[in-house]
Parts: sequence; C-alpha cells; structure tokens
Amino acid sequence: MRINGVQLFIFPHAGGSEVSYVPVEKALLPETVASAICYAGRGRRIREPFQKDMNAMAMDCMSIVREKRKAGLPLVFLGHSLGALIAFETMNYMRRYDMELPELVFFSGRKGPAVAEKKNRSLLSDRELLAHLAIMGGIPDSFLEHPDFLSFYLPIIRNDLRLNDTYCYQQQEPFDIPFVVMNGVEDEHVGTEPALTWKEHTRAACYEEWLEGNHFYFSDTAVFCQTLSRYFSMHFPHLQLPRFKEFI
Repeated sequence: MRINGVQLFIFPHAGGSEVSYVPVEKALLPETVASAICYAGRGRRIREPFQKDMNAMAMDCMSIVREKRKAGLPLVFLGHSLGALIAFETMNYMRRYDMELPELVFFSGRKGPAVAEKKNRSLLSDRELLAHLAIMGGIPDSFLEHPDFLSFYLPIIRNDLRLNDTYCYQQQEPFDIPFVVMNGVEDEHVGTEPALTWKEHTRAACYEEWLEGNHFYFSDTAVFCQTLSRYFSMHFPHLQLPRFKEFI
C-alpha cells in the first residue's frame, strides 16, 4: 500500500472530460495520484445517460470517489468552473453519508455556490452558444466550425450548462477544510473578489491565487501545477515529498 503521496480528484468544467486534464495529471506525477472524474455521457461513459440535475451528479461523483479512494493518501479535490460547484455539492453529500472529506480543496474559475450565475445559457441557440464558447476559450476555433465535433459536443455542453442553470443553493454548515480559490487574471466573469464568495463556506483558511490567463488559465500546466504543489507542501509537510520540498 502506498503511504507517501497525495490523491487528487479533478472535477472538470462544463463540457470537459478526463482528456482535458491529462497534462495536469502527468505533470503532478509521481508524487500525486491525480485523476479527473469522468461524468456520464462522455469519454469512457459515452453510452450512459447524462445526469439530469446537480443532486444526481454529486451522488454519482461521490460513488466514484468512494470506488477509487486510495487508503493512506491525503485526499484533495480540485474543481474548475462548473466542476467547482460539482465538487462542493459532492462534499456536501459525502458529509451527509459520513464519508471521509478532502483535507484541502481548490475551487477554480467560479464564484461561490451561493452566488447565482447568469441563467438559461443551456437555452441559447446554437449560434449564440458557439459565440459564448468562443469568448470563454478552451476550444480551438477550428473545432467550433467542424459539424461532426459540434453534433457530438453541443448535447454535452448543453446538459452541463443545464445543471448550472437549474442549480439552487441550499444553506449548509460551513466546512472545516482549507480552500484555495484560483482564477485567471483575464477571467472577467469571476469578479474582483471571488475568494470572499467562497470564504463563507469554510471555517478554515481561504487562500486566493491569481494566475496569468483567461478562464482556462490552467493551460499553462507548469505554473498551475507549481501552485498546486506549493499548497500540498504547506498542508502536508510531513510527507516530505521530493518535488514538494522545494516549495517549503
């Protein structure tokens, strides 16, 4: 049994998949056992129906965490954009079912769950939705002009946006878990003080990191993973992991 390392579960953004985070997973090896959660309806779960609401999505993610959990490794979550919301609600379900909670959580590319985002993006016309995706970035323009890609991708992104559109925050007790709120300096939709919108949901520390880039700032894998590693070193110094030690 491995006892020296960190286990990181990554919750992808709307329309995202495991493939989106392979560079991050590879960059964090071997000290971190990182894996992006595969939501139903894409990737290796392409034949499964989409989750129709946030509760079903959180329950599904909780089951994945339970199945893949490696005993003896500190548990860490990272959620980007819609994935931040999914990670948060997964934590609520884990607490409800008395599961082990993560010891550190990174929330990226989104305001806190109590802040309502612009609704009904899932109801945009194809042209309006494509324009929105082009502004957000993260998908090559050539892909957005390819009919075969769009016929596959648009149903996925619409379902994910529907999860966000229909989400209704329910007041919960704050967690006792340190949060790290990460965003790109060019990502206008997170506002100027996103950490304040997350701070109310934890009694522990809430850190803030701004990195160069837009909504998909984590495409600069080296800087992104250096930031993650710095917080691993801060919160798990007893592990004395080689790569992490350089940040202490």
